[in-house]
Amino acid sequence: MWGKRPLRRRVLQGATAGTVAVFALGATRTKRAESADETTVRIRETNTPVETGEWLEVTVDLENRGSETAVVDSRLVVGHDPETVADATVSVDPGSSETITLGYETARVANTQQFPVRVEAAGGSDERTATVIGLDDDGSAAIRPADEVTVRPETSVLFEVASTEPLEPGDVEWDVDDDVAGDLALATDYTYATGIGAYLAEPDAEGTYDVRATVPANGDTATHEWTMQVASDGPEPPSITDLTTDPGADAVVGVDETVEVDLTAHDPEGTLDRLVWIEGQNHTVVAVDDLSGRDDDATFAREHPGWIAAGYPTMARVVCEDGRTSDLVTDDGPEIRPPFAVEILETNAPVTGGERLEVTVAVENEGHMMMIGDTTQEIELLVGREPERVDSATVTVDAGTSETVVLGYETYPVERDDEFPIRVETADDSDERTVRVHGTGD
Repeated sequence: MWGKRPLRRRVLQGATAGTVAVFALGATRTKRAESADETTVRIRETNTPVETGEWLEVTVDLENRGSETAVVDSRLVVGHDPETVADATVSVDPGSSETITLGYETARVANTQQFPVRVEAAGGSDERTATVIGLDDDGSAAIRPADEVTVRPETSVLFEVASTEPLEPGDVEWDVDDDVAGDLALATDYTYATGIGAYLAEPDAEGTYDVRATVPANGDTATHEWTMQVASDGPEPPSITDLTTDPGADAVVGVDETVEVDLTAHDPEGTLDRLVWIEGQNHTVVAVDDLSGRDDDATFAREHPGWIAAGYPTMARVVCEDGRTSDLVTDDGPEIRPPFAVEILETNAPVTGGERLEVTVAVENEGHMMMIGDTTQEIELLVGREPERVDSATVTVDAGTSETVVLGYETYPVERDDEFPIRVETADDSDERTVRVHGTGD
């Protein structure tokens, strides 16, 4: 663990349309959660795609980072014209997490629909795209592009197909000319992340190409076909005009600090639709956001260091309604400082005023072996009710190991006995004790 308190997680099932209240009983101080700084909301997963008329579920993690028990009001909002379809109230202990499931019965529609589902709680929110397979689509549907699509050479095109059950890469059989294959590893992970079958084509030469996908549907299979025309006068691909990580590559931050990545995208055709966030360590999809129009922007907040701590960039692609996809763009993040935990093992107190007070400290590097941040850090000794730095030491501690250091200083020759706090600190942790110094008077 990177902190002294492990995160406790409890799962609550059955929060459905209507209002569900879950409270912890006892005398613990509570307050209603209103700040996203102390209570975070994250969609863990959904059961989308689903068939029209079926139950759509959204599983949500609520984390309380505050010091008091938080009463968190959550609601599930769906659609392009947002409508609240379910809500729940849950009590979350300090330093812990609750998992709830919100859901509702989808409307019966003839054609396959995609729309945003958003969970709002404590001033924050998280959003995903849901897919509902329509009655007329007989258990599966092509999501993008249209049956015929025209692009310029060297433009990536994302083909997507959905079934009434979330798909895995092996569920879909793609019949495509090998000469137009693009980043198939990314398409595979996109399928794992979204439950929608995906293929990324990247044709170099002008011409006409057929793309075919066969998927399971209603106990049988269904085939979807596209014709891709590649021509020099086709529409330009979308682009990522800016990708910036804050703090940037020159900064050093701790593991508990949030790293944000801001993106701006442009499509000359005005049909921006999707943003795919990719981590640079294993090139896996970590989030998919909605975009729209000709120009749009989005922010991805990384609350734990992950791949950034290992020195890898954050990457992104944007996708248009017709499947045109931007080039992959990357940006490096800050150096993540390995968390050094400190514990006062012993002191030589009590001492007589004027003698040296020594403090023996255990320093543990709680980071993992993949973290590339500097393993040499400063440890400080502070004393007094108005803390004053009296000593420091620089120590190197490899990941998963600990070292012992001795800090100290010559105490002031007080006449009367005195007690005061001493504290040792690293950038990410501290430990404190009270010590006694005997007076020198009679």
